[in-house]
Amino acid sequence: MWRSIFGNFGVRVLSALLNLGLVILFSQVGGLIGKGEQSLLLTTVAILTIFDALIGGASLVNFSSKYAWRTLLTTSYIWIILMTAFAGLGFWLFSVFEPVYLGNVLMISILSAVVAVHTSLLLGQKRFFAYNFIQLSIPLITLLVCLFQYFLKGVLIYEIALYIAYGFAFLSSCYLVCKHYPKSNRVVEQFWFLFKKLLTYGTFNQLAHVFQLLSFRAAFYFLEFFHGKGTVGLYSNASSLSESVWLIATSISLWQYAVISNSDDRHYTIQLTQKLAAFGMTAAFFACLLLVLLPSSFYGFIFGSDFSSLHSIMWLLAPGCWIFSYALIVGHYFSGHGRYHINALASGFGLVISILGAFVLIPDFKAAGAAIAASLSYFVTSFVVFWYFHKDGGKVLFFPKKEDWKELQLQLFQLFRQNK
Repeated sequence: MWRSIFGNFGVRVLSALLNLGLVILFSQVGGLIGKGEQSLLLTTVAILTIFDALIGGASLVNFSSKYAWRTLLTTSYIWIILMTAFAGLGFWLFSVFEPVYLGNVLMISILSAVVAVHTSLLLGQKRFFAYNFIQLSIPLITLLVCLFQYFLKGVLIYEIALYIAYGFAFLSSCYLVCKHYPKSNRVVEQFWFLFKKLLTYGTFNQLAHVFQLLSFRAAFYFLEFFHGKGTVGLYSNASSLSESVWLIATSISLWQYAVISNSDDRHYTIQLTQKLAAFGMTAAFFACLLLVLLPSSFYGFIFGSDFSSLHSIMWLLAPGCWIFSYALIVGHYFSGHGRYHINALASGFGLVISILGAFVLIPDFKAAGAAIAASLSYFVTSFVVFWYFHKDGGKVLFFPKKEDWKELQLQLFQLFRQNK
């Protein structure tokens, strides 16, 4: 267990460091406005990708070992094409984006969505190495291309870097899906049967992700409307750093989700979730503490003098980010059992609080108002998840028990001996 978790955590830490390199580069070169533009582009692509994944998203993790991959892939591809066409038509009719910008957003979102389909199938087969390789390649190549552009060409065109990074991830994921394609002759279900099944499961699961992402990033659009892209750049850096504490929870939940999806023992999965959540909360607490104790001068040095006020915003984000670490792990307990509606409900409440808070607080308090609204949203989302977990018989443990520490120490010692 811990070998897989630490392996996933290591990959996510490396991925976070690569993304941090991008944040620093855009902050130092473009300042508040340049960083704001980059954040808005990436957020728009992420929102479109999540809607593309209503069919071909995390529900494929559950179905990858139950149905023929040929049907799963075909259904997912058709949905991505339909959703992209619908989104593109809507944006064009309402003139939301310039034509060139819209074309880039749609193409990058298609690549991102197809990669998500492939990696979900691989994750469902517990192909963690293949999954992590693809996930890591995207920020690595993006950063390398951006550095090449800046130091050798004197320019920084984010769209080109994303095309190259997601293009490589697309080709790699195609190869890995072919390599690990199941050899067993599973029953090939009818297209419409599987389409409805995927849409039923995927809608609830992806609704949770849609609501989550919107509650995390809706403030970007409010900030741009009321105060301009510079404020978006400041807040996006603060939120990215604060949310980095979720690396611990997502590393744990990646393995947890794959295990629970293949288990019918409810008692075991509750006990496992309690233990993992407690360890995740402890690690997240110290990570939050470190981030808020770093002085303002440190952030000014790393990102540029424009970002020296970032420190005060992180103090407002830290409590919510810490409590949400618990909700991330417990939420994957429900996802693993196919009860996606609970996470969707929790995230829906969080989204309502986020939008109301942003509308009330951002006009007067700018980035600080966005941070307060975000923390309130995290607390509400977490409370709903806690409530349903408690109804299932789970306990809310924020820190591990003494015997859990001893078990961890023993497993780490055994892991160390095996690797000597």
